Amino acid sequence: MIIRHPEKINKPSNPIKKKPEWIRSRITNSQNFFLTKSIINKNNLNTVCQEANCPNITECWSKKHATFMIMGDTCTRACGFCDVKTGKPKSLDSLEPLKIAKATKELNLKHVVITSVDRDDLRDGGAEHFSEVINETRKLNKNTTIEVLTPDFLRKGNAYKKVVEANPDVFNHNIETVPSLYLKVRPGSRYFASLELLKSAKKINNKIFTKSGIMLGLGEEKDEILQVMDDLISAEVDFLTIGQYLQPSVKHYPLKRYVHPEEFEELKTIAKSKGFLIVASSPLTRSSYHADEDFSKMKKLRTKKIPCSKKNLIKVVLDIEKYPEFVPWCLSGKIHAKIDKGDTVEITADLTIGKSFFSETYKSFVIYDKSSDSIHVTNIGGPLKHLENKWTFRQTGDSSEVDFHVDFELKNKILNILMIKTFDLGLKKIADAFEKRANELFNKT
Repeated sequence: MIIRHPEKINKPSNPIKKKPEWIRSRITNSQNFFLTKSIINKNNLNTVCQEANCPNITECWSKKHATFMIMGDTCTRACGFCDVKTGKPKSLDSLEPLKIAKATKELNLKHVVITSVDRDDLRDGGAEHFSEVINETRKLNKNTTIEVLTPDFLRKGNAYKKVVEANPDVFNHNIETVPSLYLKVRPGSRYFASLELLKSAKKINNKIFTKSGIMLGLGEEKDEILQVMDDLISAEVDFLTIGQYLQPSVKHYPLKRYVHPEEFEELKTIAKSKGFLIVASSPLTRSSYHADEDFSKMKKLRTKKIPCSKKNLIKVVLDIEKYPEFVPWCLSGKIHAKIDKGDTVEITADLTIGKSFFSETYKSFVIYDKSSDSIHVTNIGGPLKHLENKWTFRQTGDSSEVDFHVDFELKNKILNILMIKTFDLGLKKIADAFEKRANELFNKT
């Protein structure tokens, strides 16, 4: 008999709570499920779907989606929540990068997710191997986007840079839980080390989408969850996943409660208002659940290609009185001062924001940084507790790419709820406004 978690043998038993009716998964296409399984088995690959006992395995494999787990099936950590086998791992498989690349091609994946066990036994934590898998997969699958879900590379220095420099499309590292629970739930890891990893990945390559996730039901308090959100926003994380912790066995960390779907929806609304590009929040949400669809949404939300030079676009955005629509839900603007300081242009203006019968005016401060081709808007008092809008412009041939980020909270609760509920629509309107003005002003025939 193989013991998957020898470190948990002497731990007290914690009865597993009965699952509520909303925790259910199903096979949607049994033929695809078994085809996916056969390809994985044929290539002798590991998946986190199997090793971590994921509740979504039937749905994902039925869609020919799978999350490959590299560097073996044995982890050197002993997290209280995880069902992946722990112990002394085997040597790395030098053919694994090619196997992953071939399986990705055979499954015809448009988006592939690659994760791994922790390998504290390796000098670089497996960063070089991760890099080789990314490069080999891209070589055989030129149109496939690549998402990595990495360990924390704790005490491995700058090893993580090898993974970032391999240029995955999404760099994911899960924060997992709130800081107060780390010693019991994730004893081999450090909360702030995980935050720093995400922050550093973005600093090295700001075009990479960063992603992280937390579990609920471990005993965390709501204010702790909100603090984690704020910490991840400070680390410039783009995508947040929030899911229900499901206790794998009686020897694992005890489940405190099943969180109702309505609470997940509430947290999703709050997270969107804090500035995450995408938030996936539901009982069955996992890091790679619907990852291909979410990546596509995230890319559309962050970047818009406009048939116009970035110089002209910047000029239009800075003309707040004439074109207020580039600030979310802005109805009108009035400039009080505009100063060109050489490297920057600084503007003080009144902006009126609102929707339907609700509107309020606040004073804003706008800075155009010429060296980075970016525009920042922050609030000075008024109805907002805080506001940060940021646009970054890049020239790509005859067109321009615009990245935009929005983070806000209003004092007026009714207006705040209204703005949050229409957040995605607001971002779409900004994107459409860029295209519309570019065509009106600079592409006349």
